[in-house]
Amino acid sequence: MFLICHEVSLRKWLALVGLCCAAAPACADWFTVRGDPISPNTDTVQVDPVALKTDGGRMTMSLRVNRARLRNNWEGRPYRSYEARVVFDCQAMRADYLYVAYYMQALWQGEPYLRTDYSDNRRRMLFKDMEPNPTARIIRAACRPDGE
Repeated sequence: MFLICHEVSLRKWLALVGLCCAAAPACADWFTVRGDPISPNTDTVQVDPVALKTDGGRMTMSLRVNRARLRNNWEGRPYRSYEARVVFDCQAMRADYLYVAYYMQALWQGEPYLRTDYSDNRRRMLFKDMEPNPTARIIRAACRPDGE
């Protein structure tokens, strides 16, 4: 697996995959922004480049994260990996979690043991302890103007 280092490359890749997946009814390709999607001991962040919903300057996308070690969520509940729906507010240049399915196992294995709806109490997408931190890069790529 290779890592694309330039933001422009990420933007072009997201646009290309989005166009390809628009023609396919069940596109399940994940773009790896950081990490290694087959290594359970790596912090990995992946984005589904096809938006679930677009509404003005906001868009909702799927994201999934694997953590190298067991972590706790905002409520103090442990998890090892999660799949989420994230809303991007392109005017504010921020992203918030709407819904998260938490897994005790790495790499989204097994059934989620906890499902949390954050739509009424959104949690900010930050990846505070990841280096390099992919937050700004993901938001810029998701919020790119059409045609870039």
